[in-house]
Amino acid sequence: MREFAGHAPLLIPHEGAGCVGSDVYCHAVVRDAVAGRGGRQVYGWLLTVPSLTEPRQGAYGFTFHSVWLSPGGRLIDVSPHAFSCDGWSVFIPDARRCYDFAGERGYNALVIYTDARLSAHVQQLSGFPVKPRALYWTSQLYLLPVGAYEGRFRRASRHVPEIEARYALKFEGGRLLGTDTLSRAQRIELAFNYGI
Repeated sequence: MREFAGHAPLLIPHEGAGCVGSDVYCHAVVRDAVAGRGGRQVYGWLLTVPSLTEPRQGAYGFTFHSVWLSPGGRLIDVSPHAFSCDGWSVFIPDARRCYDFAGERGYNALVIYTDARLSAHVQQLSGFPVKPRALYWTSQLYLLPVGAYEGRFRRASRHVPEIEARYALKFEGGRLLGTDTLSRAQRIELAFNYGI
């Protein structure tokens, strides 16, 4: 992960731990903190699996995340989420990647399987070759090696007409209908490009 992001993991205070909200909007929460209190936005990766209170389970998961660099130079996690412990988050800064507010494009989550047996089990379930200690983009059911895909996705809710036209699908009542008619390649593309 250090090679991918260009930085080592840091343990930073999580002031947003008691706040109501969603970690999906961390980038906007931090943007608003910068606008109101100064400092700057720092992009990177939040350790989400295992949580700091769970024992190691043979895999590590990371979510693209934003934290606030205060005018005093402290990194502080101000966004509400459930992945911290006792007011602390594990965060890996990444100066190579940023959230695109205009296009509403972020990055898929990442996973590293550290246990050979778990890697073999995931490979059996997914039908995809999974190597221990390799880094993969993940979108719920699917994995892609980091070298095979740039990892960018857009919010599906903002691209409904494009999705309906491209995949011959229909959004009704907040649900996407017709995905069962898509090929595996189309489902993977939809999952990674739109987070569906």
